[in-house]
Amino acid sequence: MSQIISFINMKGGVAKTTLCCNVGYALAHQHGKRVLIVDADPQFNASTYLMTEKEYLKHTESKDKRTLLDVFVPRKHDSISTVKGVKKAAKKGAVTLESLTHPVMESGAARLHLVPSTLALMELETSQRGTENRLANFLEEKKEAYDYILIDCPPTISIFSQAAILASEKYIVPLKPDPLSTTGLPLLEKWLQETTESAGIEISPVGIVFCMVRNPLPNTMDKVMRELRKQRGDEVFDAHLSQSTDVATSVEMHKPIFIYKPDCKCATEITDITDEFIDRTE
Repeated sequence: MSQIISFINMKGGVAKTTLCCNVGYALAHQHGKRVLIVDADPQFNASTYLMTEKEYLKHTESKDKRTLLDVFVPRKHDSISTVKGVKKAAKKGAVTLESLTHPVMESGAARLHLVPSTLALMELETSQRGTENRLANFLEEKKEAYDYILIDCPPTISIFSQAAILASEKYIVPLKPDPLSTTGLPLLEKWLQETTESAGIEISPVGIVFCMVRNPLPNTMDKVMRELRKQRGDEVFDAHLSQSTDVATSVEMHKPIFIYKPDCKCATEITDITDEFIDRTE
């Protein structure tokens, strides 16, 4: 049975996209799962992580390919590129899984696909509301093609984070263990409660994953981790993701850590996080 899970935190710079992309890849590569990552952020960081510039431009400029914007606004629209500026839209066909997805990894039944995002999603911020449920409706029809659908949410409260939560049964919180990040956790949970109660749905937490953990561990970071584990107990993952230049370089190389440097410490940490993720979701 397919599960739709949002990776969400209202603070940027906590390795949310890094965790989402690498856990998605580990689920497919190490566990043979069928995984779809939905890039729901107008900054399209997951797209630029898992696609080269050439692949992204080829996808967005093809008359047969679509982006997440087409799920929200199934009409002809201009594309916005940081490389080529504004380009007039070409007529495109129906929004299908094949037209939306970019294959990141495929091996037998295992696969990791990506629904790319686009800067043009920002058009929705000034367009007519009422589109928040379109992602949920689309994924509900398509989800049986995957074991896991992971949604990389934007680091803000917006129509896109709302749409992601309305489409999800569960959520996971990547958290940098510093005082500012932990202060925002109750605010995130309050917004989640209000959003789901208003929609008449329920969503359950997978847990909190500490990311960008420095080594050696600073006293402040150690204190935050110990206090949160004491307060939240089993909500906090045992495994964590360290801050590392290997991860940063893997992003620049458009390669998950298992491809860029499979024998590094962070690859082992992603393996441990993914194993725990499966235990908590299955």
